[in-house]
Amino acid sequence: MIVQRVVLNSRPGKNGNPVAENFRMEEICLTDNINEGQVQVRTLYLSVDPYMRCRMNEDTGTDYITPWQLSQVVDGGGIGIIEESKHTNLTKGDFVTSFYWPWQTKVILDGNNLEKVIYI
Repeated sequence: MIVQRVVLNSRPGKNGNPVAENFRMEEICLTDNINEGQVQVRTLYLSVDPYMRCRMNEDTGTDYITPWQLSQVVDGGGIGIIEESKHTNLTKGDFVTSFYWPWQTKVILDGNNLEKVIYI
C-alpha cells in the first residue's frame, strides 16, 4: 500500500526561520502484513507544537528532546483510528494516540506504545 509521509529535507539552522523547503512529501510502500502486538492505523490528526522547532537542528539545546534526522519521517503527537489489529487489547475501530506518531497517512505501530482514546 502506498502512503504519504513528511520528512525533514534540510535544517533551518540555529537562528534561521523554518520554511516549507525544510520539509518534503514522499510516497513509500507500507507493508500489508503486521506482526503480533502491532496495529495498522490511519492518521486523523497531527499536533504541531513549539518544541518541534528544536528538533529541526542536530543540537536541540536539551537533553530530553532528540533531533529529527535528515531524510527521515518526522514525528510528534498524533491521533488515529485502527484499521487492522494483532494486539490483544486494541481492535479495529479503536481511536489511539501517541506522542511519537510518524507524520504519514497510515502507519504500523507497536500497540504497547499507544493509548486508547476513551469516550465519556
